[in-house]
Amino acid sequence: MARSCALCGKKAQFGAIVSHAHNVTKKKRKPNLHRIWAKVDGKKKRIMVCTKCLKSGKIEKV
Repeated sequence: MARSCALCGKKAQFGAIVSHAHNVTKKKRKPNLHRIWAKVDGKKKRIMVCTKCLKSGKIEKV
């Protein structure tokens, strides 16, 4: 299972840290995901949801 939000599809972002001396190192920013039990099509299912979707009330917890 990929580390992405089941509702909005948010997943890791890739980029680079560039120092003053222009040393470039790769960086990966991961979303804040939580595994929760939720109602999906009338059944309870464990899904990965980001905190933004969780706080906005897009999901109905079991």
